[in-house]
Amino acid sequence: MNAEEIRQQLNNKARAINSKRDLAPRAKQTMLARAYVEARDAIAQLREEEIAAIGHERAKLDRKLFGTNGFSPDPQAVIARRDANDRAARFETPREAEHALRRADREGDHIMAKAIAARAADHSGEPAWSALVHQYVADRPNEAETLKAMQSLPDTNDPVWKLTQAMQYGVVAPEGLGDTSGARVDALAALPLDGDVAA
Repeated sequence: MNAEEIRQQLNNKARAINSKRDLAPRAKQTMLARAYVEARDAIAQLREEEIAAIGHERAKLDRKLFGTNGFSPDPQAVIARRDANDRAARFETPREAEHALRRADREGDHIMAKAIAARAADHSGEPAWSALVHQYVADRPNEAETLKAMQSLPDTNDPVWKLTQAMQYGVVAPEGLGDTSGARVDALAALPLDGDVAA
C-alpha cells in the first residue's frame, strides 16, 4: 500500500467513525486517534524504507565503482589493494592525486587508479576532487555508467529533498480529532475503549 492509499484508508475510516451517532465524543476521538496513529506510523515506515533503499543502492554502486569488484580475491590482490589505499590516502591535494592517477593509468596499475578515485570520491564535495573522479571514469564506460547511476540518486541529507519527502509522506489529522501534538494523539489512541480485548 502506498502513501496515498494509506491516506485514503484513513479518510474512509474517519468518515465511518464520524458518522456513528451512538459514540460518546471521547470514544469517537480515541477511535480517530487510533486510525490516525496507524496511518501515520504506516506512512513513516514507507518513508524509512525509501531512505534505506536509497542508502543500500548508493552503497552497492559505491562498492562497484570504488571497491574490489573485478579484482581477484586472492591474498596478494587484497594486500595490493590495501597498499594502494594507504598510498592514495597520503595525497593531500587533488593535483598530487591527479599526477598519481595519470601515472597509474600509464603503467596499467588498475588497483592504484581505483584507490586514487576512491580517495577523490571521499572529497567529491570539492570541485577539484570531483573533477578527478570524472577523469577516472572518462575512459572507463562501465564505471561512467555506475557513477551516473550514483549521481541520479537523491541526497537524503539535502534539506530540499527532506522537505519534499515530508510533504509526500505527510498525513493530516482527520476531522474531529483536533489539533493535537504527537504525544497527545498517542496518549489518546492508547485510552481503553469498551470492547477492547485485554492483552
